[in-house]
Amino acid sequence: MRRLTLALALVLVAGACGDDDAATTTTSATTSEATTTITLPPTTTSEAATTTTTEPPTTTLVPTTTATVPYYSVAWYGMFPDPLATAADGHGSGCAPPGDALPAGMWFGFARASSAGTLTFDLACFFTGPAGVAAATADGEAGYDLDFYIRNHNPKLFTISLDPGGTAYWLDATAADISLQPIVMTDWPVGSGYTLCPGEYCAVWLFVNGGEVTELVEQYLP
Repeated sequence: MRRLTLALALVLVAGACGDDDAATTTTSATTSEATTTITLPPTTTSEAATTTTTEPPTTTLVPTTTATVPYYSVAWYGMFPDPLATAADGHGSGCAPPGDALPAGMWFGFARASSAGTLTFDLACFFTGPAGVAAATADGEAGYDLDFYIRNHNPKLFTISLDPGGTAYWLDATAADISLQPIVMTDWPVGSGYTLCPGEYCAVWLFVNGGEVTELVEQYLP
């Protein structure tokens, strides 16, 4: 650029002296400068187009990486959890889990035995209201007149780990009313509650997350 500027200066000086050849040189230099200017816009336009087309695909991939994993906990009030929308056979998660392992969910049954941080669990169905009447009628229990009905036709037992950092709620009958008392999972069973646990009649709700029982609630049965 310095050389081009110097040449133009010399041409202007020569023009002042009345040299026709210098005038011709001036026209040539000016034309060359214009040609250099015209080649710049296409480079800028191409760069902008490339940047615009590569951004959107990266943004649209973000939502596909998010996922929600349900966590089952004692977030209900009353004597037992409500039936889940996916369970057509009783309260909680029902009583027909797929596979040989007890999946995540809220499960009713009987704590048959416990040892070394594991629980032997007999899964059962827990019905109330019209569903209980229908289940009892289907099972031939004509004299059913309770507020709940338990169906336990499947002899299969599940073995599942107890979360040592979890919480167990045991039925305390020492006060005027029977109440649920929270303790650390490793302190369960108490052995002096309303129901002898574990055992054949130790009715419990298990809250299973990540393949282990994070919360256990003893169920009051009159």
